[in-house]
Amino acid sequence: MFIKPDKTILKRGMFVLIGAVLLWGVLIFRLFWLQVVKYDYYHKLVIDNITASYEIPAARGIIYDCNMTELAINTTVKRVFIAPNEIKSSEEKELVARYLSEILEVDYDKIIEKANKTWRADETIKNYVSLEIADQITAFLTENKITSVHLQDQTLRYYPFDTLASQVIGFTGSEGSGLYGLELQYNEYLTGVSGKIITSVNARGGSIPTKYESYTESESGYNLVTTIDYKMQSILEEQVMRTYYDNDAQSRTCGIIMDCNTGAIRAMATYPNFDLNNPAILGDWAAAKLAAYVPGSDDYSEAQSALRLQMWNNMPVSTLYEPGSTFKIITASIGLEEGAFTDSTLFTCTDPFYVPLSSTARQKVRCWHYGGHGTVTFRRGLQQSCNPTLMQASWLIGKDTFYKYVQAFGFTAKTGIDLPGEGKGIFFAYSNMNILELSIASFGQTFKTTPLQELTAICTIANGGTLVTPYVVSKMVDDEGNTIRDCTPQPKRTIISEKTANLVTEILTEGVSTDGAAKNAYVKGYKIAAKTGTSEKTEVALRDEEGNTVLRTGSCVAFGPSDDPQIAMIIICDEPSGESVFGSVTAAPYVASAMGDILRYMNVDPVYSEAELADMEVNVSSYTGLSVAEATAALNQKGLTYKIYGDGTTVTQQIPKSGSTVIQGSAVIVLYTGTEAPTESVTVPDLTGYSITGATDTLTRKGLNILLKGAVQSYTSTDSYAQAVSQSIPAGTRVTPGTVVTVEFRFTDAMDGG
Repeated sequence: MFIKPDKTILKRGMFVLIGAVLLWGVLIFRLFWLQVVKYDYYHKLVIDNITASYEIPAARGIIYDCNMTELAINTTVKRVFIAPNEIKSSEEKELVARYLSEILEVDYDKIIEKANKTWRADETIKNYVSLEIADQITAFLTENKITSVHLQDQTLRYYPFDTLASQVIGFTGSEGSGLYGLELQYNEYLTGVSGKIITSVNARGGSIPTKYESYTESESGYNLVTTIDYKMQSILEEQVMRTYYDNDAQSRTCGIIMDCNTGAIRAMATYPNFDLNNPAILGDWAAAKLAAYVPGSDDYSEAQSALRLQMWNNMPVSTLYEPGSTFKIITASIGLEEGAFTDSTLFTCTDPFYVPLSSTARQKVRCWHYGGHGTVTFRRGLQQSCNPTLMQASWLIGKDTFYKYVQAFGFTAKTGIDLPGEGKGIFFAYSNMNILELSIASFGQTFKTTPLQELTAICTIANGGTLVTPYVVSKMVDDEGNTIRDCTPQPKRTIISEKTANLVTEILTEGVSTDGAAKNAYVKGYKIAAKTGTSEKTEVALRDEEGNTVLRTGSCVAFGPSDDPQIAMIIICDEPSGESVFGSVTAAPYVASAMGDILRYMNVDPVYSEAELADMEVNVSSYTGLSVAEATAALNQKGLTYKIYGDGTTVTQQIPKSGSTVIQGSAVIVLYTGTEAPTESVTVPDLTGYSITGATDTLTRKGLNILLKGAVQSYTSTDSYAQAVSQSIPAGTRVTPGTVVTVEFRFTDAMDGG
C-alpha cells in the first residue's frame, strides 16, 4: 500500500538538507579562506610562535685620517634583558630586580614592572653596558643559577681622541644613526646592513636546544678615509683655543688648513669644541655664559640647549661673517688680472676720504691710519691695508668686471664641500650695487661669506689661479682596504693667470717680512704670504664719527711656503674683547705659530736669511761628564758663549740643561766643575711691553738667556713696536743664572683697515 509522504516532513527535510549544504559551503569557504587566501598570514603566525629572531647589528664603518689613524671606531658592549616567561619564582624575580637595579643604576620598580609581564620573552633593562659590568652580571647569574637574564652584543660608537675634530666628525644618536658632521653626511654608507639569526622556541617562548634554523650574516658599513691629518688637526686646535682665551672672545673662534692645490681639508676646528663621547656636556667655558640664569629654571635649560647647538655647529662651514681686509687679496687679483692698474700705480689716501655718490653728494669713509697714508703705490697700499687705495682700485675695475669675478671666485654659491649645513654667502644683487657698495665691498665689508668660501678663494691665488672644491673624504674602503669609491672632486675653473697669482703672492710675502699689516704672521725661515682683516659686525661698515664701540671679527689668511705653496690657512676670532680687536693681533700670531709647526711637520726645509742666521736657535747638548776642554770645544763649534765656574777638569753641572733651545748669538751656557754648584739666583723681571732689544738687554744683564717667539723679524725699523706679551717664567720667580726665558712678541702697531 503506497503511503503518501507527509508534506511537513518533506519541508523539514528540505530545510535540513539546505542548511547542511549551506553549512558545508560556509565551512568549505572558511577552509579555503584560511588555507589559501590567508595562508601566508597564518603561516607567519605559526612560524613566529615557534621561532624567535635576533638581529645581528652591522658594524658601522670606521673613520680614518689621511694616514689611517682611527678617528671613529666601534666598541663591543652589551644589552642586558630579562625573559619574564623564564623566571621560576617570585624569589628569583626579587633577587634579579634588586641586583640589576644596583649594578646598572636602573629603577627597581621599573624592573619589577617588566618582570611581571610573564607572557614576554624579551624586556630590555639597559643598553650599552660595558664589558666590565657585563662580566660581573655573568658571574652573578652563574653563581645563582639564574637563566632568565640574558646579555646580547651591541656596538657603541667610540672616538679615541675625544674632542679632536669634533664638529667635523660629528656623532651618532641612541639608535646609531649619524646626527652631525661626517657621521650624518655619510650615514648611508657608514651604516651597513644588519644580519639575522632565527632559532626555534617552545610554547612559552623559551629557547629549544637545537641548531638555529637560519643565519644571515651582517654587512659592515663602508670605512671613510678622510683628508684630515691628525697632527695638523691637533696643531690647529691648540692655536684656535689660544685665540679664544688670549683675546677673550665673546663668541667663537675657528680655523681651517687646506691643501691649496687640491682642496683637501687637512684640519678644521671650532672652539669651544666638545667631547664626541659625551656630546651633551658643556665645557668649563659655558659657566660664565650661564651665570646670568638660575640653575634648574626654564631659562637656564633653554640657554644650555642654545649653547649645545652653537657648540655642535661647524663654524667654518656654516657661519657667515664679513671677511674684511682679507678680501683685498681678491680685489687686487681682479684689478691686476684685468690690467686696470699695476702694482706700481699710485693712489692717494687722505683723511677723511670721500666716495663721490653724485655730482653733489659724497660719502665719508675713513682709513684705519688716521691722517691717511698719503700717495702710495698699489703694492704699498695693499701691504698697509689702506682702504682708500682699494676703493679707488675698485673704481678702475668697474662694477661689471668686479661682480663677474666675485661670482667666479665662488662668493655667490656654496663651495660644495662634503659636510652638512654649509652656508651660502650673501652678496649684493647686481642691480643694487652702486659706487658706494662697490667701494665698501672692495675691502670686504657689507657682504657675508663663510670662512670656507674665503679660504677656498684665497687658495686660487696660492695655486696659480684655479678654483678648487674643498673636500673631507678622499675615498671609501671596505674592511680589506679595497677602494669602493673615490671621492676626490675635480677642480672647478681657472680664474686668473699664474702670472697674476705670483705677483699677488709676492706682494703679500713682502708685506709679512717687512712692515706690512700682516707682519705678525711672520715665520722664521719660511716665506709666508698673508693678509689680516677686521670687520665690524654692523649693517654698514662705516666708522662712526663718535668712535662708538662695535663688535668686530678679526681674521688672518695665509699660505706657504709662498715660493712653493703647499697649504693655506685661516683663523678667525669672533668678537674679541681684549686689548686689541684687530685681526693682525687677534689672529695673525696664531696663524704664524700653526704655520711654523705644520711646515716643519711636513718636512719643508727652512731657508734662513743672513739676518735670521745671526739669531739662529740651537739646541743645547749635554756637556756633563765631559772634560772642560771637550765641552768648550763643542760649544765653540756651535758658536755658543760659555762661563765656567770652579777649578775642576770635568763638567759636573750645566745651565741651561741638555735639550734646551737658545739663540746662538746671545746665549751664555754656564758650566760647573769640581765642587762648584749653582747657588746664586736672580729674579726674573716683568718683561710685558718691552721691545725685543729691551727684553734681550734686560735678561742678559741678569745673566739669563732669552728665546724669542712670535714677531721677531730681524729688521729694526719697527723694533720698538714689537712688544713682549707673555713670558715662560712668571715675573718675580727666582732662578739660576743661565736659565732660558721664552718671551713672545707681537707688533702692536699692526692694523688692517676693514
